[in-house]
Amino acid sequence: MAVSNCKYSDWLQEYTFDNCKLNRKEYGEFLTNYIKGEHDGFVLNLNGAWGTGKTEFLRRLYSHLISEGHPTVYIDAWESDFSEIPLSVVASELINQLSTINQNIGGEFDKVSEYLGKVLKGSFIGGAGLLAKHLTGDSAAGIEAAKALFEASPEDFISSVKSNHEEQVTAIKNIREELELLAEVLERNHGKSLPVVVLIDELDRCRPNYAIEMLEVIKHFFTTKNFVFVVATDTTQLQESIKSVYGSNFDSNTYLKRFFNREARLAEPDLEHYLKLQEVDLTPYPEKVVLYPKLTNNTKNNICQYTIWVAKAYELSLRDVDQLIDKLKACLRSALYAEQSSNKVQVINIFSLLVGIVEFDLKSKSFDERKNDKPYIDGGLYKHNIPLDSHSENVFSELYELNMYNSVQHNIEYPDSWGDAQKHLVYGIHSKTHGKDYSHFNGIIKKMSLEIKSNLADFGDKAGTAKVWLWPDYQKVIKLAGNLD
Repeated sequence: MAVSNCKYSDWLQEYTFDNCKLNRKEYGEFLTNYIKGEHDGFVLNLNGAWGTGKTEFLRRLYSHLISEGHPTVYIDAWESDFSEIPLSVVASELINQLSTINQNIGGEFDKVSEYLGKVLKGSFIGGAGLLAKHLTGDSAAGIEAAKALFEASPEDFISSVKSNHEEQVTAIKNIREELELLAEVLERNHGKSLPVVVLIDELDRCRPNYAIEMLEVIKHFFTTKNFVFVVATDTTQLQESIKSVYGSNFDSNTYLKRFFNREARLAEPDLEHYLKLQEVDLTPYPEKVVLYPKLTNNTKNNICQYTIWVAKAYELSLRDVDQLIDKLKACLRSALYAEQSSNKVQVINIFSLLVGIVEFDLKSKSFDERKNDKPYIDGGLYKHNIPLDSHSENVFSELYELNMYNSVQHNIEYPDSWGDAQKHLVYGIHSKTHGKDYSHFNGIIKKMSLEIKSNLADFGDKAGTAKVWLWPDYQKVIKLAGNLD
């Protein structure tokens, strides 16, 4: 098949399971093999929570099915949400996209178009015109037919409604028969593999009434032999939409099962794999913006690992992670500008910056209540005792405490070389803080100690030309980045 012979030909290179950053190739191929085996009219609900990457997955499924020779149609339901007639949307996309894949098949759709027109004949003026325009390019015929119906006498109107109802019931049966024949023609005369697959995306973003009508249309008009529909939804959200129409006590879960033969869950994304492939361009920053504490000598890997820990601790969705990375980039660019205008190296605790961005987005009181003279530690994070490695007792809550204490300026006491207690004003990472010893972190964090008395020697600052960020600096830039959404 030529690459140009489908509506979304650019996806065939841009969206493949081989370049999937969420590492979903195996599941994509498994699901493809599953739906390829369904030939008796099948509707699959691809259920994924908001932010799990349903659209990305469907686009890759589209490319994969096209490459395997299956006639595949992709419909963004939300794009057509303005329409009042889901039937016209599905019908026109089905006809137009299959015609694009098989440029010589146009005549095969004549009967389907004829019966689709009969189904909505006389429903209402705008609707009849819209369907006629979708199917024939001429809305006048449908509008005139509808006008004639509404302008008839009451007796004629009732007779027409009865006649139209009988005609519509017959037309629905005929549509299914013609689609079944069309699938056979695609296989026999055009060398396509069956089933025909129709992917419906963004249904849970649509108006509740429209979403329900779309499901009704799929179930009653297009569930036929050799056609498979894959409908991507956040099923929980869709259930709430249905309740908004039928009432809060309505059993929306059972209602939805009427429309779907099976449900396939889209698992939570592999964030580690995804983040390791994310590009954070650090070329402008060396010797201008210094990020600590170091895990390795590779700054990009440090950012990735800290982001993974923060995403797990705060249970961030894929979209949350994307926003976090974009806001991190904005903060670092602001730091670069600060270095250029002040001629001072900006020294930033990367962990504190990441946590601060999340705290601000979550409207956590710790973001506002933490001050230089008042380190605020969110006690709720102690439930997140996520192991940081498999070789020691290091957990996220202690890493959080260590870094957030040391993103403010405070006094600590520890013995000097003579054994006497000395009070030191410190900021930055110090292994002893607020009466606790975190020296067990030395195994994963390099350069634990950063003190004012050291004149920032760790960063090559012999003349006071470095600016170590404290919490007010983080707050200022994070609030500005918070305007990005």
